[in-house]
Amino acid sequence: MNVVALIPAYEPDRRLVGTVDRLVQEGFERIVIVDDGSGAAYLDVFEVLAAKPCCTVLHHETNRGKGAALRTGFAFIQERFPDVRGVITADSDGQHAPEDCHRLMEALAEDRRKIVLGSRSFSLRKVPFRSWIGNRWSSATFGLIHGRWLPDTQTGLRAFPIALLPFLLKVEGDRFEYEMGVLIAAARKGLPIEVVPIHTIYESGNAGTHFSPFRDTVRINRLVFADFFRFAGVSLASFVLDQGLAWGFAAALAAANVTQTGAIWISGFAARFLSAVFNFSLNRTFVFRSGGGIVSAAWKYVLLCVTVIVLSNVGVTGLVLLGLPRGLAKLLCDITLYFVGYRIQSKFIFVV
Repeated sequence: MNVVALIPAYEPDRRLVGTVDRLVQEGFERIVIVDDGSGAAYLDVFEVLAAKPCCTVLHHETNRGKGAALRTGFAFIQERFPDVRGVITADSDGQHAPEDCHRLMEALAEDRRKIVLGSRSFSLRKVPFRSWIGNRWSSATFGLIHGRWLPDTQTGLRAFPIALLPFLLKVEGDRFEYEMGVLIAAARKGLPIEVVPIHTIYESGNAGTHFSPFRDTVRINRLVFADFFRFAGVSLASFVLDQGLAWGFAAALAAANVTQTGAIWISGFAARFLSAVFNFSLNRTFVFRSGGGIVSAAWKYVLLCVTVIVLSNVGVTGLVLLGLPRGLAKLLCDITLYFVGYRIQSKFIFVV
């Protein structure tokens, strides 16, 4: 099989031992378990696991979070098992069936360049309401902001090719938001993601989870919207700069006895050029933190700006002909093109 199973564990019960035994029956010969500061009360569980020939147990002295535990495991696997095909991550609370882990392994074997997600069904009545609403919200917002519909963005059952471990080690976030951070970074890099249906298991209403509905949801949503909020802030600052420069230039040109028409055109173009340079620079360095070439990005940015202007005018004209008021037509077109422009800049202009 040549795939490592990685399980981050915080205060697990004896079910984890049974899960590991079933993973061995499914053919997993290397299993890495990260004790994320569970404490002395849970040491007996980890001692039983460490005694198994297939298991390696790593320990955090204090609880650092699921993201930190996953990175600890990835770093260990990268150092000790560089010859494996990939890594499958699973939760310790009994939500992931070992046979589903095997299915992800098979999907990963078909194409070692892709990420594979085990996707639960959320149409079942046995799914707790807080889990249903949280997952539906995160899938919808991720699709809107990052352009990919993933039916289960919060799944912990995932498979990664070994070549992606350096990428995974660079993703920030120490707790549950780390897994969303991986999906966001993968979407930005254009990495292929495959979704594999798995069993939906919520034992005792998901009572064994350490996910905080409020605190961790805030962390996840803050991460999902982070780039877009920065993008919106830079857009607002660029608008204020554009208006301020236009008024300033117009006043200066009027004082120099330039005609009103000339002042309008000169001040408008000068202000728009400078505000566009400002917007481009901040989007590249602050919003998207792009590492791509500046010349290539600049030409794409100019082309996008021209295209947006043309599409806006065409769209407004068409909607007005259909009977919409001009103000409403322009508002609808500009809002739509704003989101489209964000996605294009994120995926094609300011590449990571």
